[in-house]
Amino acid sequence: MMERKDFEEKYEKLNDKQGQVLKLFLKGKSEEAIAKSIKVNDSSGVRYHISNICELFGFKNEPGERFRQRDELIPLFAKYKPELVNPELIKNESNTPEDSQNFDTINLPYLERHPIESECYSKILEPGAFIRIKAPKHTGKTVLLKRILGHARSESYQTIILDLATASSSTFCEYQKFLQWFCVSVGRSLGLANKLADFWDSDFYDEHDNTKTYFEDYLLKQQTVPLVLVLQNVDRVFEQELFSMDFCRLLRSWSQLHAETNHFAELWQKLRLIVVHSTNVYGSLDIHFSPLDGVGLTVTLEDFTPDQVKHLVNYYQKNWLNSSQTQEFIAMFGGHPYLVQQALAYLKNEKLSLEKLCEIAPTEESPFKSHLREHLRVLRQHPKLAIAYHKVVAESQFIQLETNLTFKLESMGLVLVDKDNCVPRCGLYKQYFSSRLNLTK
Repeated sequence: MMERKDFEEKYEKLNDKQGQVLKLFLKGKSEEAIAKSIKVNDSSGVRYHISNICELFGFKNEPGERFRQRDELIPLFAKYKPELVNPELIKNESNTPEDSQNFDTINLPYLERHPIESECYSKILEPGAFIRIKAPKHTGKTVLLKRILGHARSESYQTIILDLATASSSTFCEYQKFLQWFCVSVGRSLGLANKLADFWDSDFYDEHDNTKTYFEDYLLKQQTVPLVLVLQNVDRVFEQELFSMDFCRLLRSWSQLHAETNHFAELWQKLRLIVVHSTNVYGSLDIHFSPLDGVGLTVTLEDFTPDQVKHLVNYYQKNWLNSSQTQEFIAMFGGHPYLVQQALAYLKNEKLSLEKLCEIAPTEESPFKSHLREHLRVLRQHPKLAIAYHKVVAESQFIQLETNLTFKLESMGLVLVDKDNCVPRCGLYKQYFSSRLNLTK
């Protein structure tokens, strides 16, 4: 981040209109609201001013990144002119796990999971790099992704994110339509027009050939710097029985194109792919392995270690819990990143004792009830999984299950696995599910 002197010099160079736009943007106003306030015809005028502001402060506004680079203004002004920044914007930039539920969180330090970060930072610099980040929900995938993209941008790479969760259900009704949406969406993020009519030939080529051609002859040809393309929430594709494996084969083939000996290899060397997905969906699918096993660098996020949990407790408030209470906290919430943070937040915001929180956590009064009920819903939809998990939570020791059941329960984030044996991921899961999955009642 720039020094204060440089910041003040750049801030003084803002013209009146830019100053108005910037202040409204930092208050969290939408483009439409800003346009109305500064009396311009449409949002394009607002985007023009924000683009120039970004460039003034040194945030190069590459095509496709104009909406992402503007977010760099928030931490900069939060540091040097915090009075201009809506506190909610600063809160949204804080380092919190993904998918927070309906009570406040607290700011906790980022815990590095050595050597994951360094491996990702090195990999993303390789031509044609392929990184896959997989883990159950609420494990920190989004936070890690932000750090990787920040590293890529520091090398002047262009970065775009295509979130498959934003696509409507109709997009997934036909494979060709999905791939066309994929091509057009990437192009739009790069600031390029839809040219499917020029590059898509269904009469002579299949969907994969057409998609590859669209990237080679159009999208990648426009690139002057390496492009990091993030495909987020790819588990949405895994749910599509008719074409999920086809799309995985497409991604597999793309991971090798940079190493080919033809003249297209140089184009594919510009592309770095990051695939991010939750593994929870595996529990609902008739599969026994990850569809993208063996492709590129695979990053699996593990739970926090006991020492890391202790560090978070101590960071929150020194001497907040004594040694015995800390062990009780770990016994209940384990190293589950989401539960650990939410438990700390709940203790702070509700001013409950740890004893009271542990008492209500596995009940219907639980602050984690939405999280727990979602797991319970999936288990009840799949009786074999429910029976298997009941065996796990009912035992006081590790238990061995069939391989495919172990795979699914681990993918859902319900168990920890040591060699061939399973144990509940945390004490909360053991208490909550042991009573609700008692199938003999």
